[in-house]
Amino acid sequence: MTRSRKRRCLAFIIVCAAAAGWLWPHVAGASAMALAFVGVLHLAVLAYEEIAFPQYSEAMSPEDYEHFCAALLREARWSARVTRLSGDQGVDIVAEKRGRRIVVQCKKYSKPVGNRAVQEIVAAIAHEEAERGIVVATKGYTASAVQLAASNEVLLLHHCELTKIDRLLRRPLLSA
Repeated sequence: MTRSRKRRCLAFIIVCAAAAGWLWPHVAGASAMALAFVGVLHLAVLAYEEIAFPQYSEAMSPEDYEHFCAALLREARWSARVTRLSGDQGVDIVAEKRGRRIVVQCKKYSKPVGNRAVQEIVAAIAHEEAERGIVVATKGYTASAVQLAASNEVLLLHHCELTKIDRLLRRPLLSA
């Protein structure tokens, strides 16, 4: 949530509460108090959204980015678990839904991701007995990574696409 939205909401509450106090014995005072209450409820919703829904930040660490991506998968109703940092065999997230298992590698790089990430996720598919592999990156992919991913049926995504992962996984495989 942006600070400006919070400030506008707080200003609304203060103005309505002041008007209610000034106009209280009249119907207009009761109406202003009701509007102040609505403002308080709106502020509570804004605070809940800030806590409950993950938000991307350039300042987050690679580990925080993995947890952010897992949270996005959970929003799409996947059971997603972040693997431990060392010895993860190229897997950052293992996610399951309705008997399907996918493995995800998250790359928070300052430049496009290359072949190595695709090679690692291909190996991780077999290691984790997953149906599909996905590489999620913030800055895109090199042409050779796109080519290698296409020939190995690996999805290359931006984190914004994780919420529509079910639709993306319905795309037919090359061998189908």
